[in-house]
Amino acid sequence: MHVRPSIAFALLLLGALLAPTADRAEERAPILPKKFGGWNLVAPRDLSGAVLAGILHDNFAILVESGLVSAETGRYERPGSAPMEVKLYRFRDAAGTYAAYTFLRTPDMSASDLTEKSAVGRDRILAAVGGMLLDLSAPGGASLSELKTLVTLLQEQGPRGVYPTLWQYLPGQGLERTSDHYLPGPTALAREFPFASGDWLGFARGVEAESARYHTGGDSLTLLLAIYPTPQLARLELQELETRFGVKHAGKAGENSASAQTPAPGTPLVYAERRGLMVALVAGAHDANAARALLDRIDYETSVTWNEPGWEAKEPPFMVMLVNVLIATCLMVLYAFVAGLVFAVARIVVKKLAPGKVFDRDRDVEVLQLGLASKPIEAKDFLTVGGASGGTGTPSSGRVAGDD
Repeated sequence: MHVRPSIAFALLLLGALLAPTADRAEERAPILPKKFGGWNLVAPRDLSGAVLAGILHDNFAILVESGLVSAETGRYERPGSAPMEVKLYRFRDAAGTYAAYTFLRTPDMSASDLTEKSAVGRDRILAAVGGMLLDLSAPGGASLSELKTLVTLLQEQGPRGVYPTLWQYLPGQGLERTSDHYLPGPTALAREFPFASGDWLGFARGVEAESARYHTGGDSLTLLLAIYPTPQLARLELQELETRFGVKHAGKAGENSASAQTPAPGTPLVYAERRGLMVALVAGAHDANAARALLDRIDYETSVTWNEPGWEAKEPPFMVMLVNVLIATCLMVLYAFVAGLVFAVARIVVKKLAPGKVFDRDRDVEVLQLGLASKPIEAKDFLTVGGASGGTGTPSSGRVAGDD
């Protein structure tokens, strides 16, 4: 039997992941629930790499590239209902699950509300559940509520994760059914966009990619969207595609970079453009206008945002400000009145309790003296009450030191 090199490599890689020793197989608990809604799991077992390669065929290498960790299978049975064959694939993250989901779908499937990413066909259901992909065959005997119970039990086994969102930028007009695929690496890229060999798109640099096929104006086009971590990296990648592979700017035929080489014989003509982080490529177009028409329908725009918290100054109405000013003025007047009253009462009380000792003293009073006359300055020179120090009566006129 002839085995493709990619399949052979995937078999070797997955063999190390999915062929544990007998002790490790016993330690690892199965993920599939033993029962749900009256259905019982029968004959559960792990799937080895060789068995998976026979089941998945060309998709096997792509699932390994997506981060396949393990796989198990079994059969759910319930009295009076046809049995359901079940397979469960476990991946490193939700992105790998979504990639496998897009490749395992078939054209007869349509979107379902079983999970966020799920599809249903005539006799098969695919449902992405966080880092796991559920594949049910002949599920007609189970109701939607029962299947949602199964999904809930699976969600309890691990985190749900976040699925990629590149598909949101794909134009809807002319899109071939279930042709959109999330590309986890070079193997999937070579299958969906056979432009060059190796990692020519930059997966090693953190690129995310999604492809789809379109029928427009008699052409069968393939659109590839690639999102890079930074705009600078996206620009460098596009320049490299121009110089190494002869990629042309859509709508600017004949204006390509002077250093760009002519595509090699047998290499499809590819048009491209960059928008911020995204590089979009179109293959299969008969001219730049056809490629331009598809690129213009991509709903992707870049914008600069400021993530610092901000505030907006809002001026209150004039009447509100006027009332606030009046209230503040009244409070200040009230404070001055109360403070003055407290001081006056305290002064009267102190003078009654200690007359001539705190207030109205004629001794031990420090006064700034200018020294303009030889006569010493005394407190009674400034204020003499009743003609005697410390007495009471009508104040007499005082004298200022230095008049003599």
